[in-house]
Parts: sequence; structure tokens; C-alpha cells
Amino acid sequence: MTEKKYPLQTPESSQAEEAPTHYHLTTRNHLYPKNMILYGPPGTGKTYQTVNYALAMIENKSLEELAEEPRADLIKRFNAYKEKLQIAFITFHQSYSYEDFIQGLRPNTNMGTLHFERRDGIFKRMADRARKNFDTFSQQQVFKKRFEDLLNELLIKNIDPETEEIEVYLDSSHRIYQSIIIFEMTDTTLFYKRRTKRDIIKNESKEMNIDTLKNIYEDVTFVKDAINQKYYEAVVQAVRQYEENHKPEKSLQQLQNYVVIIDEINRANISRVFGELITLIESDKRYGSDNGLSVTLPSGENFTVPANLYILGTMNTADRSIALIDTALRRRFVFEAIYPDASLIADKEVKKVFKDLNEKILQEKNSPDYLIGQAFFIGKAMEDLPQVFNYQLIPLLLEYFPNRRDTVLRILQDMALPVEEVNYQIRYKEATD
Repeated sequence: MTEKKYPLQTPESSQAEEAPTHYHLTTRNHLYPKNMILYGPPGTGKTYQTVNYALAMIENKSLEELAEEPRADLIKRFNAYKEKLQIAFITFHQSYSYEDFIQGLRPNTNMGTLHFERRDGIFKRMADRARKNFDTFSQQQVFKKRFEDLLNELLIKNIDPETEEIEVYLDSSHRIYQSIIIFEMTDTTLFYKRRTKRDIIKNESKEMNIDTLKNIYEDVTFVKDAINQKYYEAVVQAVRQYEENHKPEKSLQQLQNYVVIIDEINRANISRVFGELITLIESDKRYGSDNGLSVTLPSGENFTVPANLYILGTMNTADRSIALIDTALRRRFVFEAIYPDASLIADKEVKKVFKDLNEKILQEKNSPDYLIGQAFFIGKAMEDLPQVFNYQLIPLLLEYFPNRRDTVLRILQDMALPVEEVNYQIRYKEATD
């Protein structure tokens, strides 16, 4: 037997010569911006759609994929992520403050005395949670061994000390041969002979290219020679099985995305609520990026916003114009328009009322920000419209046209709707039998 060259390269020498390959750190989600606002008129489904957007950000799926799933399944997963504290849902209002959002002092009367204690706001708690996951993930060093090292270890640990050979079994579907016997190895080649179900073929010496084995292992190529394909696949399968059996016992922490949903984001003083976040929420300023920044909070604590935290807001354009948002803050968000969608209304007569109403509003206001959303009409029939108009839409229209009751009345009358003014109230008359 010719002189063997085991081992091709010992595991110790391999790691000494080549630095370990670290798991490439990424936030997984490249489809959606870090900071996003869904804006549009009331009733267009902005809050409704935050469920889909949040799941898309966390699960790295497209909105089209999620739209194919039953709504009940989406809500179930959404609530599960909320329970796992990966999603936080809050609503801004005029009294919402920096102390509620980031950090502040809160009174505490425990033990019968009044004192103040520092409490983190909901955004800071989410940011800290996301950063902890980010740090755990990024600090994990996954040593991806080279194919040559795995092959070398496999051969060393399975060599027969008497014959100095290694037997690799073939797939059971092979009719003639049950295994191959590897008896020699160089830097580029494995030498082997075949064993039938009865005996070893003596004086046989066949070659197997190690680079080809590696390419098969990495799914780069396949063996075109059907005769030798089974032998190559058997060795690659043995390497893969060895790799699987020698994985680290401790499961690795996966990188998770987190989402803070801010409903009615423009109802608060956004610049005052966000404070230092105006700088930290930019994608290239986030913790984990090349230009990541941190700020010192009034408490003296160091604070960063990690790359795996997403901000998703909703904005009612009829409540306040986008133009009123601080310019510096506005340029840090991506805005997605959500306007009325008549295709979601099944009843043809109701759909016509919906379209006519929005056409009249657009003519008067000359802006799509004051249109009426489909949510008021979905699932409704003509007999439901008196309730919808009298208790929802007419009050809303009077807000759209302050001190212009005649305009609201004219819009509805031009649509040939059964409306009248009784005791200074505009009413949609209910049908009588």
C-alpha cells in the first residue's frame, strides 16, 4: 500500500491558519424601511393594515403573501408576537410626552412617603429588548468548518486501525455494490475500491476528486458521470451526517425584528415626544451600523436604537396635515398613502353612494385628504345607510365643512339621497314601509 497522507490537514492547524468564519450579521428584513407612516383619510384601513405590515417586517414576508392568509391567522400571530413583546401598539394623543415614550420620573407612594423614581417609556423598553437580542446574535460566533476539515475529521475518526481504511456505505438502492473502501488520500484525490454484497474487488484503484466532492457539498455542481455519481454522493452524505452529528449542543439565538406601532402618530407633539430619537432612528445612525450613534439621556444613561427595531405609524390626514410634521423628523420617515378602495364594498348600490360622496368631497375640498374611507360602508346594505350617515358620516362632514351646513346639505341632496334638515339637524331619512 502506498504511503498515506492522513491527515490532509488537522483541525488544529486549520483553525490556526485561517480565521473562523463568523455568521454574517443582517437584520433579515430588506423589504421595508426602518421608519414608516401609513397616511390617509379616516376609514381607509390604516390601523387595520398595521397587522399585515408588522408581520411582514417581523417574518420577512411580502404583503402579497400575507394577503393570501385568513385574517384570523394573521391576528393570532400578531397577538402572539405582542405577548412575546416583539410588537408594541400605542396611540399618541395630545398629552403624550417624552416621559411616556422614552424615560421620565414617576411618583411613587410606597411605604407611605412620596418619592420619584425613574421609569423607562415603552419605546426605550422595546429598544433595549431589541438591542439585547441584537447583541446576543452578533456575539455568537458560528464556526463554519471548511469541507476539507470535515472530510479530514470524518476519515480520521472512522479509520480502521488494522487495515488503515475507511468504509463508506452506499444507498441501499444500489444493486451490486454496498460500499466503497477509501484506502488512500492526497491533497486532491481520494483513492477507493468497491465492495460488492459478497466481497471487496481486489487490486481495484478508483479515484475521486476532492474539489468535485466539495462542489457537490456546496451545491455548486453535480457529477455528470452517472456511474460514479453514487460514490460521490455517498461520501458527501457521510460528511453531511458527520457535520450534523457534531453540531454545538447549545441552540443559537436567532436575530429577531421588533416593531413599535404608533397609531395616530400626528396627534401628539412628535418632535417633543421623540426627543433624541430624531437622530438615532436614521438607518445609518442605528446601533449595529457603520455610523451608529448613541446619546446620553437626561438620567445619564447611554441610549441607542438598534437596527432590528422598526417604527410603524398611522396618520389621519383629515385630522392634521402632513405638512405640520417637523421637517427634520418627516425626512426620516417613509410615507405610504392609504386611500379609499371601492373594490372592497360588495353591494353595488352602496358602492355607488360611496363613490359619489367622495367625488363631491373632492370637488369641494380639492384634496384627497378629506375623502371617506371604505370602512364605513363595508358589509353594509342600503337599509343600513341611515344609521351610517346620521351617526357617523354627517357629523364627520360637518367637521370637514365648519360653519357650512348648507354645503353639507347640498352635497347630499346633489347625490339624490333622502336627506332633510329638521330642527337644525341634517338627517338621512329612514325608509318607511
